[in-house]
Amino acid sequence: MKILIGVSLSKKNLKFLNIFLESLSSMEIPNNYLLKYIFILEEKNSHFLNIIKKILVNKKFEVIFLNKKGIPQSRNEFLKYLRKNKSIYCGFLDDDCIVNKRWLINMVKFIKSEKCDIVGGPQLHKTKKILYKNLFQILEPNWKHNQKINWIATNNAFLKSQIITNSKIIFDHNLKDIGGSDQLFFKKLTTNYGYDCRWNTQSFVVECIQNERESLLWFLKRNMRYGYSGFYIDIKTYGKIKGGVINLLKLFYMLSKGLINIFLILKKNNIYIAIFFLFRCLGRILGLMNYNPKKYT
Repeated sequence: MKILIGVSLSKKNLKFLNIFLESLSSMEIPNNYLLKYIFILEEKNSHFLNIIKKILVNKKFEVIFLNKKGIPQSRNEFLKYLRKNKSIYCGFLDDDCIVNKRWLINMVKFIKSEKCDIVGGPQLHKTKKILYKNLFQILEPNWKHNQKINWIATNNAFLKSQIITNSKIIFDHNLKDIGGSDQLFFKKLTTNYGYDCRWNTQSFVVECIQNERESLLWFLKRNMRYGYSGFYIDIKTYGKIKGGVINLLKLFYMLSKGLINIFLILKKNNIYIAIFFLFRCLGRILGLMNYNPKKYT
């Protein structure tokens, strides 16, 4: 059973590369799994290649170098690879994560038993500071095991390869500086193509945290960014009219949830939940005003 896993490598996550690769090296792989990792780099870098060769001993992998920069472009390069190389399953992982050693076994078991097309899983966070651990968890989706969902992220994604080979869908390069190209990609697959996407809590990853992310300012910026990327995603998924209506409904929902949580401020973490909704609401308004950020946050 051939499985291809795509990973975009970036210089900003170089300090996490060793621990990420070590988790891949330790992952349990049955003998009948023909697993191969495809690493995509924005530019030629022998240092990355040497680290991969040193840690992934006796593991199959291939490194692809790009001329164009941007996360969507990197993900699209993996899609090209999938369409040229046959496999049963494929997946995406991020280079700043520690992958659970039974991640692959649990993904294959889940997608077979539930007879679904796409599977996502939770991302936990490697931080000792309780405040930021709570903030990061507020940002993460709170879905139940085997819940049917309409999008997942490429930090933890597994799917049938025929989904890619039977379509021409790609990651949206316009989201290069905004983020969310993975959310739009999978939302189109579930909403427009009708594929069944499920949540598997047993296949989790743990994100290694950049120092600048342990900040309230970063939390504010990230929620606002999720707001205007969400606006764009809904328009691209449902069209201008239906997407516009959905955006307005979500805007009023987030505003009301934010205000309600302000009144419940004495309850644990409610002030942060209020900020979560209010800044996403603000992001939706910025999306309506065609706000375009200068860089990814």
